[in-house]
Amino acid sequence: MKKMMKRVGLIVAAIIILVVGVLFTRLKTISSIEKVEGDFYQVDYSADYKLDEVLEQGVRDVSELESLLSKKLFFGYPIKTNENLFGCSAFAVETAEGQQLVGRNFDYAKARSLLIYTAPKNGYRAYSMVNLAHLGVSEEEGTMPETLMGKFSILAAPYGSVDGVNEKGLSVSVLELQTEPTNQETGKTNIITTVAVRMLLDKAASTEEAINLLAKYDMHSSAGMPYHFFISDASGETVIVDWADQQMNVVDTKMATNFQLSQGKDYQVGIGHDRYEILQETLQEKNGVISEEEAMDLLEDVKIEWNGTWATEWSVVYNLDDFSVAVSNDMNYEQVHHFSKDVDKK
Repeated sequence: MKKMMKRVGLIVAAIIILVVGVLFTRLKTISSIEKVEGDFYQVDYSADYKLDEVLEQGVRDVSELESLLSKKLFFGYPIKTNENLFGCSAFAVETAEGQQLVGRNFDYAKARSLLIYTAPKNGYRAYSMVNLAHLGVSEEEGTMPETLMGKFSILAAPYGSVDGVNEKGLSVSVLELQTEPTNQETGKTNIITTVAVRMLLDKAASTEEAINLLAKYDMHSSAGMPYHFFISDASGETVIVDWADQQMNVVDTKMATNFQLSQGKDYQVGIGHDRYEILQETLQEKNGVISEEEAMDLLEDVKIEWNGTWATEWSVVYNLDDFSVAVSNDMNYEQVHHFSKDVDKK
């Protein structure tokens, strides 16, 4: 009996330690939320966001992700995310010193933005940008990051990332298309757009690895809209991946906006041709070699002013060689914020 009671006591103690540990990392995460400027925030995410479990189970739509995260991160409390139309621009260039850069504009209805730094035990460290409206964090909902509900909603932020870079120099950006939604049904494990971004940042060290990872899953469009992925690595290998005609396609390119680049019936269907031409002309003129400051200037050249539907919410330049990030929020190009971590990429 004493041995049994001792064993039960050890089990209870282990459970208490586990629960305390889980709560501590989640509280540590939300306590690190800081306002950078205006409606731009940052957070150092130290909690376990259960990516391996999400990938093993698979998710085919946003509601399945919400249900899974409710169980894994929110102790069963229901959560609700929100996604809407967005238009973006992205390009890859090299500096005169040979460093690889990715520039990216995120164009969306007016919303708050978040830079999240993740350091998973079973993956690569990464910076990524999140539209807080996608997490249901907004002034209209009374869930701003300063509120308790807003803070807890940010625990879902790793799965709201729409662009980012990891410590190995792999960068991923999602851009919306105007074609048919992706819903592959080949018998592979299901995955949705934003979970795929998280997977690539955590698991892929190169563009080739990213392509191979994506090929293992059946892709389903988040929010019922089609997307393509702009993927670049520290070697300069840059591609667009889309799922036109429900087939995964890979196109070598150094720039993208919101029209299809892969061949097929919807080739060049979409918007952003004018932005694409500006990117193309500038990069040809510069032979693809520009500084970080010039990359931000180019993002300013292709920004979208508020038109009643959307505007450029952030412009970001990722340095794939030194794992640094430069962010201009709400087209405030006079104030660029810089973030970096010391990383050994060997």
